[in-house]
Amino acid sequence: MNSYTPSLAELEIRLGKLERQNRRLKRLALLFLLIAGSGFLLAQVSRKPARAAPPPATPAAAYDTLVVHRLELRDNAGKLRGAWAVEGEASGLELYDTAGKLRAVLSVEAAGPRLDLYDVAGKSGAELSVTAAGTNLWLTDATGKPRAGLVVMADGPSLVLYAAAGNPRVALGVSADGAGLALHDAAGKTLVALSIDAAGPGLALTDSAGKPRASLAVSADHPGLALYDAAGKTRAGLTEAGLWPR
Repeated sequence: MNSYTPSLAELEIRLGKLERQNRRLKRLALLFLLIAGSGFLLAQVSRKPARAAPPPATPAAAYDTLVVHRLELRDNAGKLRGAWAVEGEASGLELYDTAGKLRAVLSVEAAGPRLDLYDVAGKSGAELSVTAAGTNLWLTDATGKPRAGLVVMADGPSLVLYAAAGNPRVALGVSADGAGLALHDAAGKTLVALSIDAAGPGLALTDSAGKPRASLAVSADHPGLALYDAAGKTRAGLTEAGLWPR
């Protein structure tokens, strides 16, 4: 008969790991919001390169080279449909629809390349960028608020889904230590966290105040369940040996 009985202390250690995973996911979610916000601000600045000063004189012998700072493409009606421009360290290609509205921008900036797509109202719908930190994909709704973000960094990929109000509701992350899934309430607090690492899988449930109320963990193939009161103190536990307190 197997005599191994996980202690509540071990369960609390596992819960601590889950809580640290929760904090990491919440930090990622906040980072995603900050990155998304800064990305949209950058888009407002760099999506429309301004006209630059005239270029310096080109040697007369360079007949096979056309030197310009902005090249515009127009349709038969004279409407602007595309522009290729250079400003400072950034170069970009702008594409316009038949109504003259900007719909796509492909640019290369100091931070790296980026693609921005816009709806008919001029709102950003999707943004794809590659920087030294990683690759980022952001999807927004008709109001310009982020609804989904995918980031691939050196330590692994992360996915965040947002509610209509712009607050994160679901966060999924993978790192060298394992993987985790966090579910947030409307206020952005983590209520459910599911994780798996080298020690095994674990599930943590918290209340609206952020206090742990229940945790389920499996360590060395031995499961354990712990229940907590409103103050976060352990009140009951269940292991293979039975229920505590008896």
